[in-house]
Order: sequence, then C-alpha cells, then structure tokens
Amino acid sequence: MINQKPIVYKKLKELEDEKAAKQVCEEGSQDWSKTPCVTYLELDNSEADSADDEEYSSALAIKADVWAKTSSEVSKLAMQVVAKMKELGYKRTLYLDVPDLNSKQKHKTMRFEKEEIL
Repeated sequence: MINQKPIVYKKLKELEDEKAAKQVCEEGSQDWSKTPCVTYLELDNSEADSADDEEYSSALAIKADVWAKTSSEVSKLAMQVVAKMKELGYKRTLYLDVPDLNSKQKHKTMRFEKEEIL
C-alpha cells in the first residue's frame, strides 16, 4: 500500500500556484468563499496483485471535484485537473456535471484510477 494523497495534493496544488484555483484541499475542508476550488478524496487504495503473500501493486482511485460560479469556469479548471492527474499516471474514468438547484455553485466531479507497482 502506498499513500498517494500527499502526491495528489502536491500536484493539484500547482493549480493554486498557477492562479487557476483559489483553493485546493481534501473534500470537506473547503472554504466556500474561495472559488474556484478543487477538492479531492481517496476512493480506493486496495491490493491489486500479490505474490508469495506480499502485495506488489495497489489499485488507486481518486475523486476530484471542481467548484466555481460559472459552467465555463468549471469546465476550464476541470480540464486542468485532468491534465495534472494524467501527469501522475492516472486515467480519467468519470467526468460529469453535478446539478445543484439549491446552490449558485457550478460543480463537476471526476474519478481517476491507476495501478501502482510498489
């Protein structure tokens, strides 16, 4: 098993440094006054393969969400998130709008997966 969260955070944090997002954080710790923002969450970190009772690869899945005031802002930032995750070797397996009739925020959720050799 490997801890991918610090690696994912460091890569997505580049979006803050590049002024594409005002905030990058783990889901649940976001400050809603700082949009556009990117949140992420580890969905899976399970044993993919083993030999001689030892794990030698992990199946990893990360969910990333983009929040902003306009659809075009969300889409632009989401494409940048996809590019950053691709740099880490992740494959996008989900990319969809999440309607929220009660909020003025626009929201897109994405899922990324990869198998990592230990």
